[in-house]
Amino acid sequence: MKCDGNKPMCNQCVRFNRTEECEYSEVSTPSTARVLEQHIARLQSRIHELEQDDPSAVRLHDPHAAYKQSEASTSRPQAGQEWWDMPEPPPQITRNIVNRFLPFATTFGFFFDKSAFLTALFSPTVSKPRPPIVLRNVVYLWGVQLSTEQEVQSRVPIFLNRALRSIHVALSTAQQQDTLYVLQAEILLAYFFFHNGRLAEGKFHSNAAVSLAIMCNLHKVAAPQRRGSQDVLFDANTFLPPPRDAVEEGERIHAFWTTFVLDKCWIVALGSPSILIEDQGNSSTRIDSPWPQNMEHYGQRPISPNPGCTISKFLETLSSGNDGGDSSRLATLAKAAALYERADRLASLWEKDIMANQEDFVQLDSCIERFKQTLPAPERLQSPSIEMLHSLLVVHTLSQCATIQLHVRFVMQSSASRGRCLSAANAVVRIAQVLPIQQMRNVSPIMAVFYTSTHDILLGGLRSLRSMRSDWASSSAMPGYEALETTLKHLVTITEHFAISSPIMNSQLAKIRQAHAST
Repeated sequence: MKCDGNKPMCNQCVRFNRTEECEYSEVSTPSTARVLEQHIARLQSRIHELEQDDPSAVRLHDPHAAYKQSEASTSRPQAGQEWWDMPEPPPQITRNIVNRFLPFATTFGFFFDKSAFLTALFSPTVSKPRPPIVLRNVVYLWGVQLSTEQEVQSRVPIFLNRALRSIHVALSTAQQQDTLYVLQAEILLAYFFFHNGRLAEGKFHSNAAVSLAIMCNLHKVAAPQRRGSQDVLFDANTFLPPPRDAVEEGERIHAFWTTFVLDKCWIVALGSPSILIEDQGNSSTRIDSPWPQNMEHYGQRPISPNPGCTISKFLETLSSGNDGGDSSRLATLAKAAALYERADRLASLWEKDIMANQEDFVQLDSCIERFKQTLPAPERLQSPSIEMLHSLLVVHTLSQCATIQLHVRFVMQSSASRGRCLSAANAVVRIAQVLPIQQMRNVSPIMAVFYTSTHDILLGGLRSLRSMRSDWASSSAMPGYEALETTLKHLVTITEHFAISSPIMNSQLAKIRQAHAST
């Protein structure tokens, strides 16, 4: 490995096994085993840095009651020992905190089959062993976080410290059969930090999840394998044992697209580059995994090889006026996330005049509108589950925010862009009014970002109308003024509802109120 002496290894070189020198850093090795070893070392180093008490570093919050690892493996507390001080909670408490998490598991990126997970957790067998401690600890952390009992919730620092240490150990041992569990733990930790408004730590664990997914070639699950030419697709099972059946292969498909959604939403929210970059000219970077089906689908039939180029073919299908097919909730969410990130990237390039191709802009705008038309109408659903309600809320909101991301940079120059943004912002509020959000206690942390973006658009429109009204020197309200003001009030009410159980939503609500006070 040859290094320029200053910069860490370039993520793109690691992913693509490049041997030529790049503008970012060093030359990578063709050995995938060595790549994983170096990646693990970097992650361990970063975790160690985050755990240090250096106030100048971006780090984890210092736990007020640090958990001290006990060597005892008993499930019974010793004299004077509370359940949260045990290496693992007693069975009944474990069941209680896990049951707090599972109803909201997919909200926070859980991709395993929930019923199978429960069975393995409480009734393990030789063929279906108990999930490893690295995943159990993060699930316990979420269960404690979501508890409605103050005494239980106060133990979050203990379980967070335990979960981070488990990740550290898991990355050190790097057992092949546990890699997917480590990925799941990283995703859950990323959502945990985002949920709590700790964005730097959330970004770190999100990047770790994406790196692991790419190293395992989860973007190539069920992709055709070609040998004997320069255009070779890597073995999709790198760092993973071969899937035992179609269900396990389906879990890997779900793992990739869950990681994809996490990455694409938060790189836009944080204004950071993605590790998951698709270059159509390079077969190793193309996303070839098929869109995810519902988990029960994989138990009924084998997975057919996917022709590949999943994202680009989806966009081509939308451009031709079709709806793109698959209807699973995760597939729909992943498609919305792809459009959201692409809209932000295209608008950024357009703003910098890097690619002033109006045809691309108009085409993507049309694709987003066609995609919205394929989404299920919430008012037509009969007795939807909380999970379904949350899925509808997020995907409808995300698709409207894709429009906002595409047009928001041009609202000052273009009346068309202003109109498109205001229309999308109104639709964001309307979907939350149509759905019975009172039944939803928890929501994905990305919704705090979406509601802040929506508020900025509505408030900007309101300020413009106020300015116009004062210029007219008239006491009568401008057309649309009252409606816009009412929509803003509804948005604040919606945000207040979710802020009760979402720290990041609560912090964004404070910013929204501050912005109102300054108008």
